[in-house]
Amino acid sequence: MSEEFKKVDEQELAEVAGGVNGNQGSYYGPWKTVRNLKKGWLALRTAPRYDYSNEIGHLYNGDDVQIRGKASGDYIWVWAPKLNKSGYVNRNFIG
Repeated sequence: MSEEFKKVDEQELAEVAGGVNGNQGSYYGPWKTVRNLKKGWLALRTAPRYDYSNEIGHLYNGDDVQIRGKASGDYIWVWAPKLNKSGYVNRNFIG
């Protein structure tokens, strides 16, 4: 069986590794678990910043998420199967 390998350019690599110009790529990373919440929930957000209006779901200790890419600061882009949504969470509570 013959396999062809294509050289990946910088644009394609950036898209797979986490996005270009704010657009997330198609990267499917490792599974992680929400942890270290002392009380309450971890907000799933539409943007990588704290704002009550961008909250789209709640995650709790023990909930699983799949890493989808990195964002700025303390936020990381994840997919939450429990909510069937993608969004940003504070990475300090993902392990």
